[in-house]
Amino acid sequence: MVWPVHEAVFRDLRKLADWISTSPLRSSLHIERVVQRLGVVAIPLLGRELRSADPRRREAARDVLEMIAVHDPAARARVTTELHAITGSAAADEAKVVALGLLSELGEHAHVRFADPSAIRTRSAIALAAHLETAADLAGAADLMVRQLVAGDIVQMLEVMADAAPGAAHRLATELELRLDVPSSLRDRITQLIATIAPALVPEAMPDEPTRAAVLVDDAARAVVIASRKAAGERRWRRWAVLIAATGRIEDCLHEDDAGPDGDAGALVADLCAAGYRVASSELDRARQVVAVAARLTTESTRALPSPYYLGRDLLDLGDAHLGTRGPADPTPAVLARAIELVAAGDHARALPLLERCDPDNPDAAAALAAILLAQHRPAAALAALDRALAAEPDWPLHHWNCAAALHQLGDVRGCYHALRRFVATSAIPTGLFADPDQPARVGCAERMLADLERTARLTGRSLGRRARPRVSRANRASRTSRTSRTSRTSRTIKNKRGSTAT
Repeated sequence: MVWPVHEAVFRDLRKLADWISTSPLRSSLHIERVVQRLGVVAIPLLGRELRSADPRRREAARDVLEMIAVHDPAARARVTTELHAITGSAAADEAKVVALGLLSELGEHAHVRFADPSAIRTRSAIALAAHLETAADLAGAADLMVRQLVAGDIVQMLEVMADAAPGAAHRLATELELRLDVPSSLRDRITQLIATIAPALVPEAMPDEPTRAAVLVDDAARAVVIASRKAAGERRWRRWAVLIAATGRIEDCLHEDDAGPDGDAGALVADLCAAGYRVASSELDRARQVVAVAARLTTESTRALPSPYYLGRDLLDLGDAHLGTRGPADPTPAVLARAIELVAAGDHARALPLLERCDPDNPDAAAALAAILLAQHRPAAALAALDRALAAEPDWPLHHWNCAAALHQLGDVRGCYHALRRFVATSAIPTGLFADPDQPARVGCAERMLADLERTARLTGRSLGRRARPRVSRANRASRTSRTSRTSRTSRTIKNKRGSTAT
């Protein structure tokens, strides 16, 4: 019996709907044949399933839509139209995320408005973190972010991921920091963010097959390095080819994440040998050395590497070899800059752990710590930090201003008076504070406080002069001299916390 065409289509749609309703984990050969017969006819059904509240039904519909778009180029436009309709509709945020993700994989862009953007960002960050298991995963995610997201979105994604999955955020941010195609301003923000995230232990992944490598050269002194590796537990091969010019610099790269079940380097090596190349080495260490040297030469001359370089370098365990001895940026200045930003924003809880990682004698770090301690009403500890700042920058006015604030909290009128005088005196010296719009108000406040303190001192008969050093009796002086003579020369002068000396 031959079924009419419309009845056959109806039966296939019913089979597809029944398969999706079972919340399948993976496709099957039977369903693939059903989808091939249906083609674009299945798209309305799949669009409705993509809006489902069941996440497994959404994922099943998404996989089938991807299958149709990839295997039937004529249906690709129809699939993207359906996905755009979902992202622009009143569908649930979860459905929009799935549709947006598939659009991105198909090379399409869409502007989506979510009902709860913060929740979506968190879920997206968690979903991304769950897929960052290997070095290849990290390189692929970083490459996608660099090519498709603006700087602000990259930082925002990393910040959300840092809260939800700090270990994955640290690894991804470190991968982004190593890329030379990341703008310097964005790299500085990423470096600051790395400093705020504690690295986590990376779970041990299933070991991959050993990498196979080949180095080929031709008569024009050009070289091609090929590295291939079979993915663990899968039939697919990853393959990476690097073309090195006669100048020793990388001219081009090719990375194939799925070169198929027969994607090892054998066939490609044979083709290159037929084109005039000859195999110079099959040693993995030799291949790694050749590419590392070429990468360093390339970055020194052009400060740029092709995107596939980052995607395939884990096949040869190159890591940050392209940076040479320069290595990643020193995170300490970025850590301090981030800490100062947090102090200015009043986020002292997050600033303190960063300041603990900085040099305590750095005047900026010491001043930032003193600002936090003053806000916590711990003036004695703030003075200790300000002593370190003043030792390095005795003429910076704000250190004296903060000293006056600490001494005022302690009730030390004389100390506060002299700190304010020193603040006014150093403020008359040209410094960067001349451009600070708040500085004139500080100077005016200091002058009024000095006048008030002097008026109060006259009325009460108290002196604002520095306290005289206590007198020492002749007997005590002789005893002290005797004790001093028995000590070494290096211990005769002892500096106290305020920088004065006692003999």
